[in-house]
Parts: sequence; C-alpha cells; structure tokens
Amino acid sequence: MQNNFDSIDNFELNVQKSSVVQQRAGLIAVYMYKQFIDFHQATLNTNDTFSKILENLATVVEYIKQSLNVRNIPVQNISCVVDSSKTLAIVNILWHKISFTSRYNISPKALPSKTGNPMFCGRIFAINGDLSQLIKEDDDYEKQMNILLENEIASLYVPAENNQGCIMTLRHKDDQETYITQTDAPRDFLLKVVEIVCAGGEFHKQNKNTKKSGFIF
Repeated sequence: MQNNFDSIDNFELNVQKSSVVQQRAGLIAVYMYKQFIDFHQATLNTNDTFSKILENLATVVEYIKQSLNVRNIPVQNISCVVDSSKTLAIVNILWHKISFTSRYNISPKALPSKTGNPMFCGRIFAINGDLSQLIKEDDDYEKQMNILLENEIASLYVPAENNQGCIMTLRHKDDQETYITQTDAPRDFLLKVVEIVCAGGEFHKQNKNTKKSGFIF
C-alpha cells in the first residue's frame, strides 16, 4: 500500500510541476506577444515616418537648389539618392553628405524613460557622411551599429502608439530629448538635421589626441 501512496504523491507532484511550468511558459508567451505587437506597430509607424521624410527631403533639396541657383552658386553637387529598399537616403549639399536610414529596426527595442515605462519604438538615424561608404566593408550588425553611433548626428524614435509623440535626440546636445508629434516629426527632424550640418562648419584638423565633434554649433 505504501508504494501506491508514493505513486499517487509523485503523480500529484508531477502535475503541480507541470502546471507551474505551463503557467510560467504562458506568461512568457503573453509578454513576447505584447512585444511582438508593439514591435510590429512601431515598425509600421517608423516606415511610414521615413517615407514622409523622403517626401519632404525631395522638396527641401529642390528649394535649396533653387535658392542657391539664383545666387549663382553651382548646384550640380546638390542631390538626393534613395536606395531600392527605400530605407536609406543620401543627401549631397555642396561639400556636405548626410544619410538618413531606418533599416536597423530588426528586433524590439525600447527607449528608457525617467518618468514612466520604457517606450517601445523604432529608430531613424541621421548620419554624418555617406552611410553606404562608411559600412561598405562591414556586414556585421554590431559593427555597423558602432559605425552609426560614431557618426550619428541625431535620432528620431517613433513609438508603437499612434497617439504618442516621437522623441528626437541630438548628439551634439548630449542626446537632449525633444518631443514632436508624429504628424510633425518627418518635417521637423529633417529640417533640424540639415540646419545642424549646413549652418555649422568644420574645424581644421589638429594633431591632438582629444576626439571632438567636427561641427561648430
């Protein structure tokens, strides 16, 4: 009889363990589902925002061209090229090169918040230089991300929630956060980046070990 009782106790213990495993696995699945939905929606919103940046970019480049042309400045070095995936745009404005890209949103990421929960969002980079040339010899994601961060001008974080504002950070202002509505974000982010690059200048290089931003702001 004792063996029978032991068998019953072992069976009940196994059922309890199975129930705990099932419950905790279910909670993990719920959390992953929420992350997946947030990531999917943030990706949609980020892609939509980037498409609108491209639309505004063509207009901005054309206006700059017209304005410089009437001042008898050669405009052959003013152009915008968008890659076939429409996730990378490279802008040439005289001696300046600026890249905008949304292609690095490959997994759920969040932006920390000082006042509330982290914001799951997509990210659009503005990069100093021609990104296709900067990363041409690196096909590793982490290496490319390091190159992005080294040459970052600004970032635009686009949330999953449609009624939540975007956040713009500027590298030369220690990643100070500026909140912009999703409606205004494509235009304001683009114009701010172009203003930062074109309204500033560069220092002559010096033989110093200290590494500073090349821009005068």
